[in-house]
Amino acid sequence: MSESISRLSAKRIFFSLLIIVLIPVGAYYLDRLTLIHDISLMCTMNIGISLLIMYDWNLFGIHYNRSKANLFDTLLFTLIGCAGITALVWAAGRWIQPVMVLPDVKIMRAYGYARPGMWVAFSFMQAVLVNMGFKILTDPLKIKTRELQTILLTGLLFPLLYTALFTPFDIVLLARTYLYNFVLVTLLSYMYNQSHSIMPGILAMTIVYLGAMITAFIA
Repeated sequence: MSESISRLSAKRIFFSLLIIVLIPVGAYYLDRLTLIHDISLMCTMNIGISLLIMYDWNLFGIHYNRSKANLFDTLLFTLIGCAGITALVWAAGRWIQPVMVLPDVKIMRAYGYARPGMWVAFSFMQAVLVNMGFKILTDPLKIKTRELQTILLTGLLFPLLYTALFTPFDIVLLARTYLYNFVLVTLLSYMYNQSHSIMPGILAMTIVYLGAMITAFIA
């Protein structure tokens, strides 16, 4: 029989997910002041995920310590993740055409004062959001003898929330974005289940997304 290894209370799961939900909501209202959605989302992403890390510091610390205790697995799965996410981002641009939560190149070039904040928000903070988000959402699942089912279920569940929060309401666009997020989160969930830490996923997604932004900026 499988056993639950959940460490988060229902209250903590609720408030953690609420923080995530409030990020695009806050950006929507901040748009009225900035009139630039990428900058609004940058602000709410940086503030919201900082709050999420502080609120769930024990969870973040557990995974950091696991990663630090097994540096070989951390490096190995970070490299695997970089390769997989890079291939996915390439496929997204060529075929899938999803909505990716990345700033517009013109905005990055026009607002230099906000560029470092955008690079942090849409790489590291977004990586923390996705990796902590799927871990928090699926924390109550029983996983000890059902790793494959958990990986697939994680890939199905969290992308529903993430796609709904950050994608305009268009059926085709929603489907494309959900497919992209499904593959991304399934890969990250696999990395977590193999390394027993979300840190390789955070590092890999940060590196690839930061690289994508810098490449687009200098192109």
